[in-house]
Amino acid sequence: MKQLLLFPGMAQDARAYDLTGFPQEQAYVYPGHGGRESQVVTLDGLADEALRGRVGRLDLVGVALGGIIAQHVMVQHPHRVRSAVLANTPAGVSNRSPLIERAEATAATGPQVDELIARWLRPSTIADDGEAVRYLREVLETISWDGLANVQRAMADHDLVTALEGNTHPVTVIIGEDDYVGIGAAERLAALFVNHRVRRIPGGHMVHLDNPRGFRETVLEHVEWVDDLERAADGARESERRSA
Repeated sequence: MKQLLLFPGMAQDARAYDLTGFPQEQAYVYPGHGGRESQVVTLDGLADEALRGRVGRLDLVGVALGGIIAQHVMVQHPHRVRSAVLANTPAGVSNRSPLIERAEATAATGPQVDELIARWLRPSTIADDGEAVRYLREVLETISWDGLANVQRAMADHDLVTALEGNTHPVTVIIGEDDYVGIGAAERLAALFVNHRVRRIPGGHMVHLDNPRGFRETVLEHVEWVDDLERAADGARESERRSA
């Protein structure tokens, strides 16, 4: 497996990609999540911290909030990024007020567990009450309220539309066909990248949990695509060297 760096969705921990079969050690866990102490955070600060202790060029994988952090890594540390898979995520937040209001409500009374699960997963997945539902219910019921609120506040400041325009990293944008959170945002994000592909697969907002098999297959296909791009570039350089 290539050097993946996995960014979970909001409220999730290192187990977020278990259903996809990707190793937990490849996942970054946000402060206030997964037993980590809560602290005030910024998106750029999370991007910086995520790279600590990791070496080489990385293929970033992020869903929703995870896709936002991955974008900040691409902007802050472009030479550490080989490529990215960004799923159900925007390039910027057009109206920060709802996120701030949601953060204050979370800090005061905790997350609205059933409401969030209904926003994040397909009704059929919820009705099955399988591993994805049980996992989300557990993390939402046990997460630090302040930790989650701090991340929500940080998200309100997300705006990389200008910074990403013309970016040349190879990017696959995944769109869950049943995602009704931020409709159209992923398409607008994809258009910023020079070298991008869009893949639509069944699944809700947290598509890695809602359709783990489809998500895994799309990520692996992405890695193969990037490998092919690198081989082609190496071949072109070698041909140029020989003809010089």
